[in-house]
Amino acid sequence: MPDAQSAPATSPSSDQAERSPIHVAPPPGGFDRAGVRAAIAEGSLAKNLHKIVRAPFGHTVTTLRLLEVIVQACDLALAAGEALHAALLEDIARTGTFAIPEPTRDQKLFIGAFAATVVCDATARGLAELAPSPGVDSSLEADGLEELLEQPSREVIVRLLKLAARYLEVQAGLKPGASAQNLVEREAWLVGALHAFALQLRAAIEKLTHMGRLRPFGLALAQRKVTVGDTRYEGFVARPLGDPVVDLKPVKVTDIVGNQEFLDAGLRLARDVAAFDLRRGKSPKQINPVLFALGRPGCGKTITAHAIGNYFLDYCKQRDVPARFKVIRRTDWASAYQNASANELVRIFKEEVYGFDGVCGVYWPDIDTAFASRDSGDLRSEEKNTLGAAFGIFDGTLIPKDGKWFMICDANYMQMDEATVSRIAQNPFQVRGPSSPGDYVKLLRDVLLRTQVRFVAADDAQWLTLGQLCVDADLSGRAVESIAGNIRSIIQDFEYPDEYFRADFDGRASIIERLSQRIDATRVEKLIGDYVSFHKAAEEKADRDRFEREVESMVQQLNAGREAAARAAEAYTAEQAAGGAAPHVAGRR
Repeated sequence: MPDAQSAPATSPSSDQAERSPIHVAPPPGGFDRAGVRAAIAEGSLAKNLHKIVRAPFGHTVTTLRLLEVIVQACDLALAAGEALHAALLEDIARTGTFAIPEPTRDQKLFIGAFAATVVCDATARGLAELAPSPGVDSSLEADGLEELLEQPSREVIVRLLKLAARYLEVQAGLKPGASAQNLVEREAWLVGALHAFALQLRAAIEKLTHMGRLRPFGLALAQRKVTVGDTRYEGFVARPLGDPVVDLKPVKVTDIVGNQEFLDAGLRLARDVAAFDLRRGKSPKQINPVLFALGRPGCGKTITAHAIGNYFLDYCKQRDVPARFKVIRRTDWASAYQNASANELVRIFKEEVYGFDGVCGVYWPDIDTAFASRDSGDLRSEEKNTLGAAFGIFDGTLIPKDGKWFMICDANYMQMDEATVSRIAQNPFQVRGPSSPGDYVKLLRDVLLRTQVRFVAADDAQWLTLGQLCVDADLSGRAVESIAGNIRSIIQDFEYPDEYFRADFDGRASIIERLSQRIDATRVEKLIGDYVSFHKAAEEKADRDRFEREVESMVQQLNAGREAAARAAEAYTAEQAAGGAAPHVAGRR
């Protein structure tokens, strides 16, 4: 069939509004596990397993579990491939022609690649429960891979089983673990070898789906809700259902106190990026993707960014938009090797941010500590390369500033040079945290102590008085969190009764509720005062210590200057004495 007749939802030109979800849920007993077992029996995989791990009565418990993992993975992949094929034919039929629906060569390759991806992912997950996962940093040779994946899903699976058997046979002749004397060692080697095969095959397929000819199909598939078993597929990227997407703190927008202007700007930016048209590869709006916040430590920059990240993911999930949120940590990219830091930074933004088959948000905390100022005059080559990579991100020369991603970054102090600041701080905000008595009351009572507030005996007027104490002391949000922790420790200060350890979770919660103590506003006021006094004393001591160090340094410099002057005077005197004696000696001669 000509390519022009097929414009399915799994191609870049399809209509997103008509895409129905693809849901593959295995029934009890699987889809066709008997057929998969027959394919394994007809091939050489089971025989090759038996050659390496032979037990008195056939297979061992480990090899039987291994085979069951492979059977379930292939059965799930077979159903996934057929479901995707059916959805593809349905989309082709929507074109309104009377032609018999028939996938093109690329569409067949796409279906086979997806089925093979499910096989690899499910096999890797299952084998990881049987033995430690191997370290793999390479892929299988891609020769003949496209021809293999162009076949119907069942044929793809049969050929993959044969390929796995051949891989095992070759590796058994090369690796000593296959012939170890200990049965347990041979079993572990066997599981690790097949796990490595699944990972290497997955890496080879990714070259087609991530950067190769199937990338447009992956982008289109990412706009469709696809679940296979207990896994959600966003394009060709698998994510277990229910697992956390990123390492974000469980904080909501309603938990943020103060910083309203910064918060509103972040939420607006998150919605703008969620509106990116993945099918067309462009945004209907032109946006500045970088949001920069400046504020003192503890003012709530981090917690606000995490709240924006959670909002972004929830907003996209409700609208079935594939999304990810990445937190950049210095340990993710900083290296002691030449050019390694800059290269890893480039890789993160090219592959994990812009290369993701969906929209992406990024949080880069304390960004000022990542880049040395060029004003210092002693910038190392590694720092220059890192700074150049960052400039590429902010300028749009490394990855396009096209609305597919956004980044929140912050700093405690503006200690970067002008060139860096001008690129990062195009959309700057001064973040101050809570500032009014009401802000502090909301933070302490309604957010931090929301589950223990019933044990605090204070009316609204007393709470406002406590809030005013925080204003007078100019406490940061982090300081208020410390005070809340002290209040909580007093409320829950009791000895555990024996019945606590015999109770279930609900019973233990009931015991804690019964034994928790009440605390009045006067006690809370004292806790605030103690905190302020302690930190004031600590700051004063730090100031005194710093002053003493500076005085000591100045004294040392003065003493060094005096010593240098004295030595210079002695040298001068000696020189004059030596110069005056010379004519006298000559005269005597």
